[in-house]
Amino acid sequence: MHPVIAAHAARVRAVDPLAGGQVGLPAPGPNEGAIEVADAVGLTSVDRLDPGTMNATWSPLVVHRLWGRVGGRDPEAALGALLDRWLAGLSGERGPDKALAVQWPSRDTAAVRALTMRGFAPMVVTAARPSGAVRSGPPAAVGRVRMRAATQADAGDVARLYEALVAYDAQFGWVTMRPSTRNGIAESLGSLMHDSWCWVAEVDGVVAGIVMVEPPQRARWVASAVTTSPIAYLSAMYADPAVRGQGVGAAMVAVAHAHLDASGVATTVLHHAVPNPLSAPFWARQGYRPVLTQWVRHLPPG
Repeated sequence: MHPVIAAHAARVRAVDPLAGGQVGLPAPGPNEGAIEVADAVGLTSVDRLDPGTMNATWSPLVVHRLWGRVGGRDPEAALGALLDRWLAGLSGERGPDKALAVQWPSRDTAAVRALTMRGFAPMVVTAARPSGAVRSGPPAAVGRVRMRAATQADAGDVARLYEALVAYDAQFGWVTMRPSTRNGIAESLGSLMHDSWCWVAEVDGVVAGIVMVEPPQRARWVASAVTTSPIAYLSAMYADPAVRGQGVGAAMVAVAHAHLDASGVATTVLHHAVPNPLSAPFWARQGYRPVLTQWVRHLPPG
């Protein structure tokens, strides 16, 4: 193993044994390149998304990414030098719907000043809940909420609530409601409901919330985020604004967690937006805590 990567992995392991994916870098592919400075190595890549696809909903259309590993006595200086080398190669990159992104272990705070001083801000957290993590108190609305497994008869309500979730998340600057989003949800919903664990919450007989979890066989794409297995991915949780603040969200998550714990899932992973003032406190109450943070910088339009 490269000595910088070994030092990076050891430092991260000391501050957060749950943070995964730190023990190496993948071999560069066609749209990727390796960079190296003193005490730091990295892999650069670029995502170019078709605006007509559902994937284009989840980020800007062009995202330049840096995967960095830093060692030495001054992680901030090492990461800063790596960022400067990367940014120098992108100095002419401009245009709407373009951004830069760096994923960093959330608890490895020794280097993050290098990101903030170069205009990056935390945008998306990968949060994790170990099996059996204790919630704080019973859900207040449990008496009014009927939780049940979703069926194909619920597809219209699930699509409505899923689209509302995307529109809500779009406020925070990374997710985007595009002309293709509604059709993308409709086209993917059948397989998503079939291949996921999906529940709906009825409040006074009306479907007012959804929670969806990808089981371990479907969640392999995010398994490297943590060092435990098997994992599941909580892909969606949304309560209608009319019933928010009444414990409906907590009731939905409690049902999902009971199923996950009984199914032998070691860790449940999800993503939430850092700028959303409701997400971090809510998910912390449900037993989740940050593992990886995506730091981003939007490029100027032209």
